[in-house]
Amino acid sequence: MQKPSNGLVIAIDGPAGSGKSTVSKRIAKALGILYIDTGAMYRALTLKAMRHHLDMNDAERLSELARSTEIELEEKSGELKVYLDGEEVSGLIRTPELTNNVKFIARVPGVRHEMVRLQRMAGELKSAVLEGRDIGTVVFPDADFKFYLDASVEERANRRFK
Repeated sequence: MQKPSNGLVIAIDGPAGSGKSTVSKRIAKALGILYIDTGAMYRALTLKAMRHHLDMNDAERLSELARSTEIELEEKSGELKVYLDGEEVSGLIRTPELTNNVKFIARVPGVRHEMVRLQRMAGELKSAVLEGRDIGTVVFPDADFKFYLDASVEERANRRFK
């Protein structure tokens, strides 16, 4: 995937609790560019699957759902807003129950394919900091800048707990 000709792409990767979100938001704010939380896209799709009471092990249905779902990310007043089929769901996608189900959605190849397509589209529109797993290796391997963040297991667990 070539980087967009009309903007800067900064990819920040790493495991959960490593500080990706905090660093990404700060960089985007400092540079005055868009922040894209790719994990929020998976969370939004998980919310829709849960609302439809889909079997989280039905890869075909989950892939079909991903292809028929509209997910948009927008910055408003310094906050990232997540829209699922036009509905603002930013607060709804952070519940413990939803968090426990994201892993089922994220491991489906058809879902991942669609999410990568959407992430590339979002990152190609204008300069952006994208954070999430596989951003610098799969989604934007030719990003202008790529960073991998990590932290000790103890620190990551502490951050996730908070």
